[in-house]
Amino acid sequence: MLPIYLHPRFRDNQRKQDSPLAIGNSQFNSFPRLGKVQLSYLVLGLMVLGGCIGLTGCGGIVPTSTANGTASAGSFTATPNSVAFGSVTVGSPATSKISLVNSSSDPVVISQISASNASFTYDGVGALPFTIAANSTTTLNVHFGPSTAGSASGQLVITSNSLITPSATIQMTGNGILAAAGLTVNSSTVSFGNVAVGTPSTQSVTLTSSGTAAVTVSAVSLSGTGFTMTGATFPLTLNSGQTATLSLQFEPTATGAATGNLTISSNASSNSTDVVALSGTGVPLAVDLSWSPPSSSEPIAGYNIYRAASSAASFARLNASANSPASFTDSTVTAGTTYQYYVTTVDSSGTESTPSNTATVAVP
Repeated sequence: MLPIYLHPRFRDNQRKQDSPLAIGNSQFNSFPRLGKVQLSYLVLGLMVLGGCIGLTGCGGIVPTSTANGTASAGSFTATPNSVAFGSVTVGSPATSKISLVNSSSDPVVISQISASNASFTYDGVGALPFTIAANSTTTLNVHFGPSTAGSASGQLVITSNSLITPSATIQMTGNGILAAAGLTVNSSTVSFGNVAVGTPSTQSVTLTSSGTAAVTVSAVSLSGTGFTMTGATFPLTLNSGQTATLSLQFEPTATGAATGNLTISSNASSNSTDVVALSGTGVPLAVDLSWSPPSSSEPIAGYNIYRAASSAASFARLNASANSPASFTDSTVTAGTTYQYYVTTVDSSGTESTPSNTATVAVP
């Protein structure tokens, strides 16, 4: 309170006015004499002003008592100040993080955190109130857990005892979606190409649960001669993101083209039936032989090719006449048999050379 100086009043027989009233260093014109009532009002007015109305003692922010406890000269920020959760499946909450940063030299007390929408919740900071120490960061987890499909928005309001930032508001949005089963097949066609009759060829197909809910593959069926499948039993349930591999096999029983279909039935919401087209061509079982011509000054008229069905059997000539190219296809082999081959050269007079090295071939 400012000092008040009152000079003695003149006697009643002098001029009927009070002496000047000095407040601080200011001079006010003298007041008409109104007795003690006027002085009481003046003193009351100064008391109401209160606080620091003097010339000294008012520097900085002085903590005072507030509804949230002792006020703090510190401050805090919430980063980020908005969170977009995007599409979130009903029953599968999504989480984001908020940093509460106190960059000041005074602690800040967080007294209350409230969300305007029940779909948005928080945790990670323990019980309220809690303190963010000076020059430190506290992490707050915020969650979006929609109970129904549709868009949602809300605010998370964080209340503190800071005189500078008494509260911070975080805007939140999200979209609830219903869980849906989905199935993806990695290929819509499988071609086996040329496959020797009686010889199996294998390829694979991968099934992926691509929805937000588990998918059940109820059945798989095959059509077409020579096609078979292994690798899974049905019904088969795949959780979201899981995969299963089907092993497909083509073993032609005769020469010629063959086609078929792999049909996959499931409870996928967008497409409950997937069809994979299969194809392959059966070709005669054969052994292809090739060799390098020998270096010789005499011209070579051709080659003779000999074969034995086993190491104990005798060799028999396969070609009726000299074979001109340095290659030969033996189409008379039998599956599951091992053969041995050698080649000789023949000159223009029909003279045959000594045998080449022996090659062994196991026919599957």
